[in-house]
Amino acid sequence: MNTTDADLDRLFRAANPSPRNPEGAGLTAAEIAIRESIIRGTYRPQRRAPRRGLAWAGLATAAAGVVAAVVVAIAVLVPAQPAVALTPPALHYSAAGTPAQVLADAERTLDAGADTAQVPVVHSCSWSWSVDIAEERVEVVPQVVTLEWAPGQPTVSTIVAGESYWPDGERPDGIAASPYAPGELIDTVTLSPEEFALPAEVAGLSGSAPAELWAALGAFGATPTSSSGELLAAITGLLQYWTLTDAQHATLLQLLDEAGGLTVLGETTDRLGRDVIGVQVSSVVPQRTETALVSVDTGRIVGVESTIVAPLDGLPTGVVSYAMWDADR
Repeated sequence: MNTTDADLDRLFRAANPSPRNPEGAGLTAAEIAIRESIIRGTYRPQRRAPRRGLAWAGLATAAAGVVAAVVVAIAVLVPAQPAVALTPPALHYSAAGTPAQVLADAERTLDAGADTAQVPVVHSCSWSWSVDIAEERVEVVPQVVTLEWAPGQPTVSTIVAGESYWPDGERPDGIAASPYAPGELIDTVTLSPEEFALPAEVAGLSGSAPAELWAALGAFGATPTSSSGELLAAITGLLQYWTLTDAQHATLLQLLDEAGGLTVLGETTDRLGRDVIGVQVSSVVPQRTETALVSVDTGRIVGVESTIVAPLDGLPTGVVSYAMWDADR
């Protein structure tokens, strides 16, 4: 419990090294993502006496500051906990071609598929740490989140517990059982239109032309000169608010290709059991990698993972966050 303010600031900078604030936009979409994750994470009304003192910290890749908040919670509350036990298992990849081949195949699949409508409803799955402040217990618990919003209407986030990574007999030492059964409702959060102040460039997104996508991505700090790592962070933010069309996904893949610095990790099965190809983008922080997961079946960007690969200001190595979209399919 001796972490200083300077240490906390250092951890937040490590997890979110280059924040950007668009002029005149009030809260940025990334800041709203952070607020949403905090609302559905570390801030949770204590409604059940047996669970008093339990703090939930949701991990959303676009809200990188929340990643730092979660890691800080672990470092402060359970300093003796082995970091490796606090991360989900790594994905294992097999060979799957060059970036040009993978993206071309994905775009052909997108062109041939039945197009998905653009809707302000997002079904996603991410993971979180459950921290019992009183008893210093931790477990990695996936969460399934449905976000629904519309201009002038209340925004509703519904959070449901996912399956634990470890059966009771296989849980690592020091990892406690989740207080929630799989499928149990964790919380429902409703925000007024005033509280959910999404920038006009994001709320008004329409069409699939590069200029139209760049306008929305700009709210998350991306520009045509951004690296592929910076661009993927912006794409991650955008996909937290919109289920996009196949044509829009094709444009996003094109923009990533043009940004360069891509490495194909290979084909794997994601955490929802879907066949995907991992495409690693350029690193914003050398000790951290970001990987986009492209669906083999649909060609859509259906997930992103953030991994610490070398010691970084006290952050544990391993997967520090993931988010998966199209979780209802």
